[in-house]
Amino acid sequence: MSTLKTKPFTLFSDAGVEKEPRRLRFDFNALADFEQTNGMGLGQLLTMKAVFGTARAMLWVGCKWDDPRLTLQKAGELVGEYIGKGGSVDQVLGVCFEAATDQGALGTPVVKEEEGDDDDSGNGPAPKVLEVASKRGGNSSKKPNP
Repeated sequence: MSTLKTKPFTLFSDAGVEKEPRRLRFDFNALADFEQTNGMGLGQLLTMKAVFGTARAMLWVGCKWDDPRLTLQKAGELVGEYIGKGGSVDQVLGVCFEAATDQGALGTPVVKEEEGDDDDSGNGPAPKVLEVASKRGGNSSKKPNP
C-alpha cells in the first residue's frame, strides 16, 4: 500500500460533471502506466504540446488506483464534458501537475511554505511545474505576472 498522500480532484464535482470528487495519486505504478500509454515519461511530455492527450492520461493514471473501472476513454470523456461546462484543459492539467509535483513524481516533492508567505495575490507562488507547463504552448487561463 502506498504511503503517498492523495490530492482531492474536485473540478468535475464542482462543475456538476460527477457527483463525488476523485483523489489523485501519482505513485510508481501511475508513472509507469503514463509512460507505457504515451511512449514517454511525464517529464518529457512537459516540453511538448500534447495538451489533450496529456490531460487525459494524467487524469486516468492519477485516479485509476481508486477506481480500477476508469478507462483512458472515460477519462477523456470526463475532461471533454468538463470543458463543455466552461472548464479548461489547463485547469485539469494544473491540478494533476500540482498533485504529481507534491507527491514527488516530477522530482523532489514541493515543500509547502508557512502560512503568511503568500505573494500579493493571496494565492502563494505558482508551482514550478506549472511554469514549465505554460511554456509548452497550451491555452493557460493564468495571466503572467507583470
